[in-house]
Amino acid sequence: MDKKSSVPKERQDSKLLGDTGKNFIFGLLAYLRGRLVALAFISLFVALLVFGGYLGWRYYQYRQSDFFAFNSFSSALRPPKAEQLAKHVDFNTLSERLAQAIARKYTFFKQGPDQVRDLKHMIQTQLLQRVMVKEEPATEKQDAQKLLQTPLAVLPDDFLTQFSKNLVVRTARDDAGESVVTLGTKIEHPMLDRTFSVELHTENNDGNWIIRDIANADELVGQFREAQLQRMAARRDELVHKRQETLKRMNGILPLQSCSAGPERLSDGSTLLLVVNVLGRNVASLTVNNTNIEVIFSSEGGEELLRRYLNNTQPVKPGEEYVRHWTVEFDLQNPLAQRVVSAGQIVCMADWRSMGLSNGEVLHAPDPPELVEDFK
Repeated sequence: MDKKSSVPKERQDSKLLGDTGKNFIFGLLAYLRGRLVALAFISLFVALLVFGGYLGWRYYQYRQSDFFAFNSFSSALRPPKAEQLAKHVDFNTLSERLAQAIARKYTFFKQGPDQVRDLKHMIQTQLLQRVMVKEEPATEKQDAQKLLQTPLAVLPDDFLTQFSKNLVVRTARDDAGESVVTLGTKIEHPMLDRTFSVELHTENNDGNWIIRDIANADELVGQFREAQLQRMAARRDELVHKRQETLKRMNGILPLQSCSAGPERLSDGSTLLLVVNVLGRNVASLTVNNTNIEVIFSSEGGEELLRRYLNNTQPVKPGEEYVRHWTVEFDLQNPLAQRVVSAGQIVCMADWRSMGLSNGEVLHAPDPPELVEDFK
């Protein structure tokens, strides 16, 4: 018999069965491997979706947050970008509400039926100019007296620089439990020697934060005017002090010793003369070339009748007496002349107004100015 034919049939069937089993296992493993790969891809895809959704949710939450409001506005300010700022600031509403606050505190400023509209236009123009023009670095603090004599600028030169540098975010809860976000900053105004706090009210429109109002507008405008009035009073005090020093110096050169006045009627019966005599002496080493004296005429009871400025161009040398006479003419039908006649004894008080010296110097003592609220 052939050897091959001598292998038992049972062994051949067993080998065939083993090969089939291996193929089945390998096939099953391949199938499972394919399924696992697909499952892995699906799991990865789902994970990415979940992670992406989480990031989207976090970004949505971030857009609702006070930090997003702060960062959005802050980036539009550094450096100032008009188009970006317009996305975050409702300038139309903000300027109108600020104009209303100004109108309440400055009733006289741009007074009229269109006061708020004119103020609103002024505010928008000022802010636009600030955004469009590059600010120069803040200069060193100037002398306080020099600043007093400079016309008042509503906004300091480095307004936007200070605004962005000092910007902070504040979050609180209103009565309904809703989150209220305000952006705060501080502006130091060297001309007013005061630091002002500004609170910007924000509104969240589905993640688009908009600034529509200055939350402390009335308080801010009130503080500004208070500081302005203090500055005006300081300016006047400074001028009054200079006037007093000038008067003191003129009286130290040529002190006035007496002033007398009395009415006289001319023979025509219709003319009244008020005759004025002023005496003094030059006690300085300079010649006084010309003078201007302010004389106040009053009744015995102290009622002021009139004032006159009396000039003289006759030089007064050192040591010489100053003896000057003037006459003030009236028509007797004039009510003022009648008051002078009925006043009885006339009291006159004289003081220096100006004096020209031989060294070319001119001393002048003007009236203290009225308090005028100046802007530029």
